[in-house]
Amino acid sequence: MPDITALFYIAIVAFYLLHKNEEAKILVPVIGFAAIPLFSNDYWQWFQLSAALSVVVIVIEKEKAGYTGGGAVSAFAAFFIGALLVSIFIHATSSAVTSVSTASFSFKTPLSYEWPRHIVILYAFAFVFALLGVLLNAHMLVAFYGALIIACLLAVLPHFCGSFLYGIALSVTIIVVTFAMAFIKKAQEEAGFIFAYIGAGLMLVSSLVKYFS
Repeated sequence: MPDITALFYIAIVAFYLLHKNEEAKILVPVIGFAAIPLFSNDYWQWFQLSAALSVVVIVIEKEKAGYTGGGAVSAFAAFFIGALLVSIFIHATSSAVTSVSTASFSFKTPLSYEWPRHIVILYAFAFVFALLGVLLNAHMLVAFYGALIIACLLAVLPHFCGSFLYGIALSVTIIVVTFAMAFIKKAQEEAGFIFAYIGAGLMLVSSLVKYFS
C-alpha cells in the first residue's frame, strides 16, 4: 500500500510540526516511524524513509534545544534508534517465521552454538570494564572514549559468534545493564546516555551489515 503509507508519513510529520505538546510530538514520530514499514509492501524501502525522517526530527530538536539541551536530544536519538531496532527485530522474526515451516523448525539454545573462547573473553572484558567505568565514576573524557571503544567492540563481536542473533542479544544486554547501573547509581549519567546512544546506533549498523551480507 505505497500511497496509503505515504499519507501516514505526511500525517505524522504534520502532527510533529503542528502539535504543541512536546512529549506527544516526540512519542508519535518515534512509534510511527518504526511501525509504518512493518505494514507496508516493501519494508526496507519505507524503513530508509523512516530512518531519514528520524534524523531530520533529531536535527530539528537539536537546533531548538541549543547547546544546553544535549542530554535530552541524546535521549530522543536513543529512543528513535531503539524503536527502529525493535522494528527490524519484528520484521526479521516475522520473515523467519513465514519462511520456515513449523515441521522443520527446531529451537536451539545459546549453548547449542559455538562460542569461541577469545570471543567469550572479549565479551567479559567489555562487560567488566563497562561496569568498572560506572562503579568507579570514571572521568568524563575517559568514560566517553571507553564507551566508544566498548560499543564498537560489542557491535563487531556478534559477527564472530556461532549465532549472530544470540551474539547481538548479549551485546544489547550488556549495554542495557550498564545503562541501568549508571541510572540507578546516578554516576556518569551523561556518559551512560552516550554509551546507550552509540551502542544502539552501532547495533543497528551491525544488524544491517549482517542482513545485507
